[in-house]
Amino acid sequence: MIKRMCIQAVIGIVSGVFIGFILSVVFASLNGATSYSPSAPAFVDKFNGSLNATIVSAILWALMGVVFTLGSLVFTETDWSIVKMTVVHLLITYFGFLPLAILAGWFPLNFVELAFFTIIFLIVYVLIYLICLIGARKQAESINRKLKQSQ
Repeated sequence: MIKRMCIQAVIGIVSGVFIGFILSVVFASLNGATSYSPSAPAFVDKFNGSLNATIVSAILWALMGVVFTLGSLVFTETDWSIVKMTVVHLLITYFGFLPLAILAGWFPLNFVELAFFTIIFLIVYVLIYLICLIGARKQAESINRKLKQSQ
């Protein structure tokens, strides 16, 4: 299990940095930036130059990737119900992602912004969950059809 966790962590680091970088470029473009900035100006201003801000951003993106990839290992626990796995995964990802998002300067730490972040997180989580659920059902139906045809 340790080996699998290490492999997942490396995958999380790479995917987190990649996704974080792509999203930062997209958001910079949408905001009409003429030069690259890894995050909001308030975040970048906390550092001695944009290089340091980019390095810290990359570390935060890597940690976010690790949270989500290691969190997905919950679904490999076969003796748990799907409800238990989902609730544990939701809690791991929310409470792992929340402090990283705060550190990344994505929202200020106050009740209104925290509530807004939580609502957005839950909406995105439910949408991804439903997409995965539909995909899994289609895959199960396909396997069942193939099994019936082979009999």
